[in-house]
Amino acid sequence: MISGLKVINLPAGTKINRPKNGELFILETCQRTLVLGYNFVPFHHIVTPAKEIETYVADKAYSYLLETICGLKSKLLGENEITSQFKKSYTEYLGYGIRNSQIMSILEKLFMDAKKIRTSYLKEIGQQTYAGIARKLLRNSSLDGDILIIGSGQLAEDLIKLLSKKHRIFLSARNTTKALDLVSKYSDDNIELVEWNSLDAWSKFPFIMNTIGSKAYSINHHFFLDWSKNDERLFIDLGSPCVINTPFTTREEVYRLEDIFEFGKILNESKQQKVQSAHAAIETLVQKRINSFALSLPFGWEEVQFV
Repeated sequence: MISGLKVINLPAGTKINRPKNGELFILETCQRTLVLGYNFVPFHHIVTPAKEIETYVADKAYSYLLETICGLKSKLLGENEITSQFKKSYTEYLGYGIRNSQIMSILEKLFMDAKKIRTSYLKEIGQQTYAGIARKLLRNSSLDGDILIIGSGQLAEDLIKLLSKKHRIFLSARNTTKALDLVSKYSDDNIELVEWNSLDAWSKFPFIMNTIGSKAYSINHHFFLDWSKNDERLFIDLGSPCVINTPFTTREEVYRLEDIFEFGKILNESKQQKVQSAHAAIETLVQKRINSFALSLPFGWEEVQFV
């Protein structure tokens, strides 16, 4: 099963034709596009060949997958948003009418192995997520007050969990249904909704966390001129593609995703020892998998959930 495995790592945004017959698993994030399949099939679905392409075969492919899902290939070392992204892509894959039993078996074993590595070696450093760094920036600036979170996805929920204990949370999102679901789920935090795209209302909030990414929508410089009138302020854009259109930078307390990555590099230095242990454990697991991979009936999704 593992001998013909191919994993292709491509730049984020690379266009891929998505077959509906289950012969490919595709993961798309702000850092990469990852294609998993067998033999030469993955290459046939790359629409625009990329200059930066990495190909991994057999046990090297499985090792790369395991390092990726454990956050060891991420710019924020050990981050666990990648786990949710894998789970979401896997759920989408399960929605195909036809599935490849070999791909399913690979992914299911991958989830189990990743759970072992994260639990044993990366539990503490995995907490250093995008939301976690946003909280650190707030703390470093000794900022206190109301926070506006833009968006209603998983990252918005992560921010609510981390920030609601010390801040009053306001939420603004295009998807009103999902926003109301978050308000209901975290009813003890008394989250208030703000009308979507009400830039005048948004500009009154000194602390804003944006989680949406879009090529069709942007927050322009006029907004930032109004927003900058707040004495204490911090705007963190965690979306990809970036939606802010302003020359303001960290000097004006506007942080983009690349600034978060740079901040994360400093934090990465203290993680190296645990990461080295995780790499060694991954090598051991991959060697075991080489001998144990075999076709098996897919288990239930509940059995491969992460802690």
